[in-house]
Amino acid sequence: MNETLAAEQDVEPSPTGRPWPTLGGLAYHGLAGQIVDTILPHTEADPAAMLFTLYSAAGAMIGKEPHILTGGVHHGARVWPLIIGRTAGGVKGTSYAETRRVFRYADETFNADRVMSGLSSAEGLITQVRDPHGDPDSDNYDEGVTDKRLLIIESEFASVLAQGKREGNTLLPLIRQAWDGGTLRTMTVKPKIATEPHIGIVGHITPTELRMKLNEAERAGGTMNRFLPVLSKRSKLLPDGGDLAEADLKALGAQLGNVIEKASRVGRMTRSLAAAEHWRQLYTRLAADHAGDGPVAQVVARAAPQVLRLSVTAALLDGCDYIDLPHLQAAEAMWDYAEDSAWYVFGGGSGNPDLDRLRTFIDAGDGGWVSRTSITAQCFGRNKKASEIDALVVELLKIPGYEESQRPTGGRPVKEYRRKKPN
Repeated sequence: MNETLAAEQDVEPSPTGRPWPTLGGLAYHGLAGQIVDTILPHTEADPAAMLFTLYSAAGAMIGKEPHILTGGVHHGARVWPLIIGRTAGGVKGTSYAETRRVFRYADETFNADRVMSGLSSAEGLITQVRDPHGDPDSDNYDEGVTDKRLLIIESEFASVLAQGKREGNTLLPLIRQAWDGGTLRTMTVKPKIATEPHIGIVGHITPTELRMKLNEAERAGGTMNRFLPVLSKRSKLLPDGGDLAEADLKALGAQLGNVIEKASRVGRMTRSLAAAEHWRQLYTRLAADHAGDGPVAQVVARAAPQVLRLSVTAALLDGCDYIDLPHLQAAEAMWDYAEDSAWYVFGGGSGNPDLDRLRTFIDAGDGGWVSRTSITAQCFGRNKKASEIDALVVELLKIPGYEESQRPTGGRPVKEYRRKKPN
């Protein structure tokens, strides 16, 4: 991938100046890595985004039966990446579009009937995996959904977070429950019930939207740590597009379809001796409190379960019914990328939520000037006193890269602020 070219404007600078994360070579193990490597020369998509998306989609197609049991909890092939990139240069949708070309040859029926979007309510989600309801002899009988597998592709994940904030909307708690596994139900007079569904979710969002929409309660409550943050940027510039032969796509799809069909018959999985030894060492690192108690710690709080699920999926995609050392190493490399992505996006927290909110609001201006009036009205909804905003602005201007200007008017000058773009 040394020949790749990513335009600098496609990358939003990290609040902490951290470098863009690198996905280690061990992550590209087996068929999953082969698929990404085959597609990559012919696409502008980010290879990490393609790999995580492939894991999620394949895991959804495999179903709920394969799992590893740890502490009485089943961890199966449910991998939920949140692809994070700028509006255009992040090519988030491209990462799904490219891998979908292989998925459709792997399982045409699943991709036609069990891939959806438009998360907006708990009831709507359960409806897509609902149980039969009513009297079978009645005209009102609902036969339910036979196939409890579902893959959700949310190209506007910010709207999902916004829906979840509405009063009475129980979507986010249900999403958390769907990641955990088990039966889903609504707490209504006529409850909707879905017994043991297997749901995969791939979300797309920009860094600024994520910092703005994901509040403290959602981080602390566990919505975000069920997802794997995956930074995405344009891998190269291909003005004339790619030239991947349809025959290659069909061949990869056929391989993937065979692997998925075999994996769906696997039940409880174990580790090889080498993988078990490595897991004991790795678990010590994953369980350590090395992210403090800020936003990053809240986002990476489920490190061990996430690695378990990644290792299960890696093994299944390799045609194995047990987890070997290369599968665990692939999972570890993918987790490291997700954790580094979390630090890149969330690691700039100041410890002052109001200051962080102001910074995010200014950053959303993308280098343009933001007026004091819009800060008062739009950033804080006129809920802050002028003196409180003055104090926040003083702290903001102490941070390198932020500056103030006074634009002349017919009366009092208008104060404006921005974050300077890097030269």
